[in-house]
Amino acid sequence: MSLQKEQARAYLKEALLTLESAKAIFKNSSDKKPLWSQVVKNCYDAMEQAISAAIAFKGETIPKDHPAKITKFIELYGREYGFVYSLLTWLGKRARAQYVDIIKGEVSIPHKIFDKKSAKRALVDAEKIINKIKEIIG
Repeated sequence: MSLQKEQARAYLKEALLTLESAKAIFKNSSDKKPLWSQVVKNCYDAMEQAISAAIAFKGETIPKDHPAKITKFIELYGREYGFVYSLLTWLGKRARAQYVDIIKGEVSIPHKIFDKKSAKRALVDAEKIINKIKEIIG
Protein backbone atom coordinates (compact mmCIF):
# COMPACT_ATOMS: atom_id res chain seq x y z
CA MET A 1 0.00 0.00 0.00
CA SER A 2 1.35 3.43 -0.93
CA LEU A 3 1.96 6.05 1.73
CA GLN A 4 -0.82 8.21 0.31
CA LYS A 5 -3.34 5.36 0.50
CA GLU A 6 -2.23 4.75 4.08
CA GLN A 7 -2.62 8.48 4.75
CA ALA A 8 -6.10 8.39 3.20
CA ARG A 9 -7.20 5.55 5.46
CA ALA A 10 -5.72 7.29 8.53
CA TYR A 11 -7.53 10.53 7.65
CA LEU A 12 -10.80 8.64 7.24
CA LYS A 13 -10.32 7.00 10.64
CA GLU A 14 -9.66 10.42 12.19
CA ALA A 15 -12.79 11.77 10.51
CA LEU A 16 -14.86 8.98 12.04
CA LEU A 17 -13.34 9.55 15.49
CA THR A 18 -13.89 13.30 15.25
CA LEU A 19 -17.51 12.71 14.26
CA GLU A 20 -17.90 10.40 17.27
CA SER A 21 -16.54 13.15 19.52
CA ALA A 22 -19.06 15.58 18.01
CA LYS A 23 -21.86 13.13 18.78
CA ALA A 24 -20.63 12.76 22.37
CA ILE A 25 -20.52 16.52 22.81
CA PHE A 26 -24.01 16.82 21.30
CA LYS A 27 -25.32 14.22 23.75
CA ASN A 28 -23.84 16.19 26.67
CA SER A 29 -25.11 19.59 25.51
CA SER A 30 -28.16 21.37 26.86
CA ASP A 31 -29.59 24.84 27.30
CA LYS A 32 -27.66 25.06 30.57
CA LYS A 33 -24.50 23.66 28.97
CA PRO A 34 -24.59 25.09 25.40
CA LEU A 35 -21.79 23.17 23.71
CA TRP A 36 -23.44 23.41 20.27
CA SER A 37 -20.59 25.45 18.77
CA GLN A 38 -18.16 22.69 19.75
CA VAL A 39 -20.33 20.18 17.92
CA VAL A 40 -20.27 22.40 14.81
CA LYS A 41 -16.48 22.85 15.01
CA ASN A 42 -15.85 19.11 15.39
CA CYS A 43 -18.27 18.32 12.58
CA TYR A 44 -16.44 20.69 10.24
CA ASP A 45 -13.12 19.17 11.29
CA ALA A 46 -14.52 15.70 10.52
CA MET A 47 -15.71 16.86 7.09
CA GLU A 48 -12.32 18.35 6.32
CA GLN A 49 -10.51 15.21 7.47
CA ALA A 50 -12.78 13.17 5.19
CA ILE A 51 -12.07 15.27 2.11
CA SER A 52 -8.38 15.17 2.99
CA ALA A 53 -8.68 11.37 2.88
CA ALA A 54 -10.18 11.62 -0.60
CA ILE A 55 -7.40 13.94 -1.76
CA ALA A 56 -4.68 11.61 -0.42
CA PHE A 57 -6.45 8.63 -2.00
CA LYS A 58 -5.85 10.24 -5.42
CA GLY A 59 -2.14 10.49 -4.58
CA GLU A 60 -2.25 14.26 -4.20
CA THR A 61 -0.68 16.48 -1.57
CA ILE A 62 -3.24 17.83 0.88
CA PRO A 63 -3.27 21.64 1.04
CA LYS A 64 -2.84 23.20 4.49
CA ASP A 65 -5.32 26.05 3.91
CA HIS A 66 -8.96 25.20 4.69
CA PRO A 67 -10.54 26.67 1.51
CA ALA A 68 -7.75 25.17 -0.61
CA LYS A 69 -8.68 21.68 0.60
CA ILE A 70 -12.22 22.15 -0.68
CA THR A 71 -10.96 23.59 -3.96
CA LYS A 72 -8.59 20.63 -4.39
CA PHE A 73 -11.37 18.16 -3.60
CA ILE A 74 -13.62 19.79 -6.23
CA GLU A 75 -10.75 19.79 -8.73
CA LEU A 76 -10.24 16.04 -8.22
CA TYR A 77 -13.83 14.84 -7.83
CA GLY A 78 -16.05 17.48 -9.41
CA ARG A 79 -19.12 19.12 -7.95
CA GLU A 80 -21.92 17.29 -6.28
CA TYR A 81 -24.14 20.25 -5.40
CA GLY A 82 -25.39 19.28 -1.94
CA PHE A 83 -22.06 17.86 -0.92
CA VAL A 84 -19.96 20.83 -2.01
CA TYR A 85 -22.57 23.29 -0.78
CA SER A 86 -22.46 21.67 2.68
CA LEU A 87 -18.67 21.90 2.79
CA LEU A 88 -18.70 25.55 1.81
CA THR A 89 -21.50 26.37 4.23
CA TRP A 90 -19.72 24.85 7.21
CA LEU A 91 -16.36 26.30 6.16
CA GLY A 92 -17.99 29.71 6.42
CA LYS A 93 -19.18 28.90 9.95
CA ARG A 94 -15.99 27.23 11.16
CA ALA A 95 -14.30 30.34 12.55
CA ARG A 96 -17.54 31.60 14.11
CA ALA A 97 -17.84 28.29 15.96
CA GLN A 98 -14.33 28.60 17.32
CA TYR A 99 -13.43 32.23 18.00
CA VAL A 100 -14.89 35.13 19.93
CA ASP A 101 -14.79 38.00 17.47
CA ILE A 102 -16.08 41.50 16.91
CA ILE A 103 -18.50 41.61 13.98
CA LYS A 104 -20.40 44.74 12.97
CA GLY A 105 -19.59 46.44 16.26
CA GLU A 106 -20.73 43.55 18.46
CA VAL A 107 -18.93 40.72 20.24
CA SER A 108 -19.68 37.42 18.49
CA ILE A 109 -19.61 34.53 20.96
CA PRO A 110 -19.67 30.97 19.57
CA HIS A 111 -21.97 29.46 22.20
CA LYS A 112 -24.52 32.22 21.57
CA ILE A 113 -24.48 31.81 17.77
CA PHE A 114 -25.12 28.09 17.46
CA ASP A 115 -28.05 26.14 18.83
CA LYS A 116 -29.20 22.53 18.97
CA LYS A 117 -30.76 22.75 15.50
CA SER A 118 -27.54 23.96 13.84
CA ALA A 119 -25.51 21.33 15.71
CA LYS A 120 -27.88 18.59 14.55
CA ARG A 121 -27.67 19.84 10.96
CA ALA A 122 -23.85 19.80 11.16
CA LEU A 123 -23.94 16.20 12.40
CA VAL A 124 -26.18 15.13 9.52
CA ASP A 125 -23.98 16.86 6.94
CA ALA A 126 -20.76 15.46 8.42
CA GLU A 127 -22.14 11.93 8.43
CA LYS A 128 -23.33 12.29 4.82
CA ILE A 129 -19.93 13.56 3.65
CA ILE A 130 -17.97 10.92 5.56
CA ASN A 131 -20.17 8.15 4.17
CA LYS A 132 -19.63 9.43 0.63
CA ILE A 133 -15.85 9.49 1.18
CA LYS A 134 -16.02 5.92 2.56
CA GLU A 135 -17.64 4.91 -0.74
CA ILE A 136 -14.93 6.70 -2.72
CA ILE A 137 -11.92 5.19 -0.96
CA GLY A 138 -13.45 1.88 0.06
